[in-house]
Amino acid sequence: MSRSSDDEDLMQDLHDSLAAAVQPAELGSELRDRMRRRTLELAREQAPEGTRTLHAADAIWIEVAPFVEVRELRRDEVAGTHMSLVRMRPGGMVPAHRHECEEEFIVLEGECHIGTHKLVAGDVHIAPAGTWHEPVTTQTGVLVLLRGEYPHPSPAR
Repeated sequence: MSRSSDDEDLMQDLHDSLAAAVQPAELGSELRDRMRRRTLELAREQAPEGTRTLHAADAIWIEVAPFVEVRELRRDEVAGTHMSLVRMRPGGMVPAHRHECEEEFIVLEGECHIGTHKLVAGDVHIAPAGTWHEPVTTQTGVLVLLRGEYPHPSPAR
């Protein structure tokens, strides 16, 4: 049912009268400060429009092998790729494997070896599609940002 012009005018008059009758509340400085802090917190908590933020406090790490944990950051099942953090404690090992697509392996902290090839913090290792990786090992511990194929590479030669 639609409203008539008279009904709409009456509703507008009602709204105007109610708005005019409302008296501003006096807020104490403590309450005003709390409201301001909470508003700013809420504004900071929201990622910019069209983006997504993964907070470290919300991280879910999955143990995939003894001393090896993975935190998946992003997965693109259409493209068959993922981006993950890989954390290996001393003595951790990722078995040898072949890559079906290119892999980017960025050492963020610590050091590791791919076979006998040593990588340290700041090193970037790129493995093109079809290449073979010897086992990835660490004696000191390592944190790696990995972008590569999903599901994960095949351990079969």
